Amino acid sequence: MTDTLESIMAEIQSRINTEDTETVVSSDEVRQLIDNTQVVMPAGGKGTRIRAETQSEGINKVMIEISGESMIEKAIRDYSEMGIQKFAILTGFLAEEVEKHLGDGSRWGVEIKYSQDPDGKKVGNAGAILHALNNGTIDDTMTSIVHNPDDVVVGLNRPYGEVFLEGHAKGLKNGCIATFIVVPSSYFQYSGMIIEKGIVKDVTKYPPIAIPAHTGITIFDPEVYDYFRRIVSLEVESSFENVICPVITSENRMFAINIPSGCWIPVNNLKGLEAAREALSKIDA
Repeated sequence: MTDTLESIMAEIQSRINTEDTETVVSSDEVRQLIDNTQVVMPAGGKGTRIRAETQSEGINKVMIEISGESMIEKAIRDYSEMGIQKFAILTGFLAEEVEKHLGDGSRWGVEIKYSQDPDGKKVGNAGAILHALNNGTIDDTMTSIVHNPDDVVVGLNRPYGEVFLEGHAKGLKNGCIATFIVVPSSYFQYSGMIIEKGIVKDVTKYPPIAIPAHTGITIFDPEVYDYFRRIVSLEVESSFENVICPVITSENRMFAINIPSGCWIPVNNLKGLEAAREALSKIDA
């Protein structure tokens, strides 16, 4: 049988991404976790490229409309509808506009608190979370779903927050304290090919590359907050993916759950924005 890019990627995927199919959690366990979970939304980035592409220079990126509401409003509504009551919004660029846009959360029946980057400094998502822990915006007794609003999730057969927390509950039973939400593959932005001694044997435009990709959504058990306090500094800009997660992974305490690749749409440019709008229009139709 001749190797193709597809067959090789399938073999790689079978070797580097296997799911936990044995751990069982009950609906009551998931419900209990929902009741003790807050959603943390980084909303401080400028998103210069997409704001230029969409001619929306006067607003924060997360305020760009995707389906009759902004990306951040959609995420808040999605989580509120599955029962989460508390939200922490981490602001920086145009912080006052974001607060005015969302208010106190009463229109969704939730509580929204805000934490602005300290002294206007760029501290990255790790520093923003540490600062929010220090000032009480993030409740350090609660589990946190950290979700960038421009990572749009569509097409799951039940509320995605439930899917995430069910996976995190499995991780807790396996001794883990944090969970990555991943897709099993992501599309390579160029043509991919197999080459043997200079001869192209297979070519595929935008092939799926079988390496698990982080969706930008991470769940932290309260135990993780101590890692932020011990490791993260507000004097430098840093991301928790680079600072916190490698430490947790080295301790064998990082879990991961897969969602279908087509259910995650990162809105980093106009193409991503159009894809999100199209996917949501099909759901609303």
